[in-house]
Amino acid sequence: MMYAVLHPPNFFAQAAVHQRPELRKRPFVVLDGEAPTEMVFAANKAACSLGVEIAMTRLQVEAFTGVVVLRRVIEHELAAHASLHHVACMFSPRIELVEDRPGTYALDIRGMDLLYGDAGQLADKLRRSAMAAGFLVNVAVAENFHAAVSVACGRTGVSVVPPGCEAHAIGELPLATLRLLPEHEATFAAWGIRTCAELAALSETDLIARFGQGGKKLHSLACGTWPHLMFPMEPSFEASLVERMELDFPVEELERLLFLLSRMTTALLERVRSKARAIAALRVVLRLDGEVQHERTVRPALPLQDTPTLLKLIQLDLETHPPSAAIVGLELRAQSAMPYRAQHGLFLPQAPEPGRLEVMLARMRKLLGDQRVGSPELTDDHRPNAFRVVPFEPSPPRQSERPSLSTPLALRVFRPPQMVGVTLANHAPVRVFWSGAGYVVREAAGPVKVGGLWWSEGHWCREEWDVRLENSGAERLCRIAFDPRARCWYVQGTYD
Repeated sequence: MMYAVLHPPNFFAQAAVHQRPELRKRPFVVLDGEAPTEMVFAANKAACSLGVEIAMTRLQVEAFTGVVVLRRVIEHELAAHASLHHVACMFSPRIELVEDRPGTYALDIRGMDLLYGDAGQLADKLRRSAMAAGFLVNVAVAENFHAAVSVACGRTGVSVVPPGCEAHAIGELPLATLRLLPEHEATFAAWGIRTCAELAALSETDLIARFGQGGKKLHSLACGTWPHLMFPMEPSFEASLVERMELDFPVEELERLLFLLSRMTTALLERVRSKARAIAALRVVLRLDGEVQHERTVRPALPLQDTPTLLKLIQLDLETHPPSAAIVGLELRAQSAMPYRAQHGLFLPQAPEPGRLEVMLARMRKLLGDQRVGSPELTDDHRPNAFRVVPFEPSPPRQSERPSLSTPLALRVFRPPQMVGVTLANHAPVRVFWSGAGYVVREAAGPVKVGGLWWSEGHWCREEWDVRLENSGAERLCRIAFDPRARCWYVQGTYD
C-alpha cells in the first residue's frame, strides 16, 4: 500500500475565506455560538499574529483594530469539503476521509505512477491542484496510513517518506500530531516526553503496563507501524455539484450578480467536464433579505457544456421571474447527464444549434410569458380547438404489441371555417354547394351533436356530419357542421 494524505491546515478558516477570497491577506476570525456568547472558533495566521486566540469572545476580538469578524456557516464548510473531495477524486478512485482531521483526505495511490509519475511528482501535482481550487494544503506520501497523516499535519509542503523510514520521518514531530487523550498528554508532559521519537524510545512493555492496550497503539503510532484498514468513501459526484456564495451587502440589480454567477457556473462545468459529463439542469437559489428564498430551475432541452449559454439562460429566467427583495446569498445546484452527441449527414441542411435555440426560446418567454411559448397540447374538452401550451418535451416512442396495417385519417381543419350551402332530405344533407361548385353526397354519417359551456355566455353547440362528396368523378371526404345559433352550414375540414 502507498498513501498520499491531503491536509489543509486551519481548515475552518480556509473554508470561510474560500467564499471571500478578498480576505486572504487580511486578519479575520470566525465566530461560533449564539449571541452574546459568541467565541472565536477559527482565526487565520494574520489575526493570530496580532494576538487573537481561540475561544476569545466577540468583545475581546473587537478590541483589535482591522480584524474582520465572520460568522461560522456550515454550508461553507460542506462546500470546501466538496471541493477538496473533487480534487482528491482526480488522482485516485479510493479515498478515505480522516474523521478526526477536518478537511483531510487519504488517497490510495497504488498503481497511479503510470498516470502521474513517481510519488514525489504525484504529490506535487496533487498540491498544485488543491491550490488552484483555492486551498493551501500539505501533502505527505508514505506506506503507513497514520505516518502519512502525521507527517502531512506536522510538516509544510510536500513530504515523501521512503519505505521503512516512517519512524525517522515522524520522530521530530511533537506529540500533539498523534492526537492524544488529555490524560495521556498530562502524563507524558510529566515524564518530559515531547516528541514522537522520545515516545518511540520507551519500552512497549512498560507502556502497556501503564496504559493497557492504548499504550501499545501509542507506541506503534510513534514508530509508524500501526496498521490501518482503509474504508473508501462511496462516490457521490452529484453531491459535489454545489456552489454557494455569501454577499457582503444586499444587491437588488441582477446585472451586478452576473460576474459571480459566471464564476460559479464555470466551477460547476469544470467538475462535470472532468467526468466527461454535461449540465442537464441548474437550480438557482437566491437567499433574499428577510430570510426568504427565491428558487428557479433552468433546464435546457439538451445537456450543455457551454458557460455563456447557461449564464444567459439563468439571466433571462431571473429577468422573467425577478426576486421580490434584495439578494444576500447565492447557491447553484447542478444535475449532470451525458453530453449530447449528434452525427449529421454531409448533404443535410445544418440544424439550429441547441444552445442558441434555447436562448431564443428564453427570450421569447421573457417577452411573451411562459404560457405563450412551448408545444401545443390538446385538453380533455369537447370545445373545438381546445389546447394549452406546455414546455416542449419529446414524447417517448409508443410500443404497440401488434403493428397496425391501416393508416388513420387526418382531418385538415380550416381556419376560419368555409361557409357552404346544403340541401336536406329527411333531415340529412344530399347536396353541398361549395366554392361555386355543386357536390352530390354519396355517403353521410351523422349527425353528431356536440356542445359545451351551456352554463355560461360562451356556450356553443353544433351538429357534425362526415360526408363523401362527388362532382364529375372527383371525390372529397370532409366534415361539415350546422350551427343552430347562426343558422348556417360550414366545412370544418377535409380528410387526407
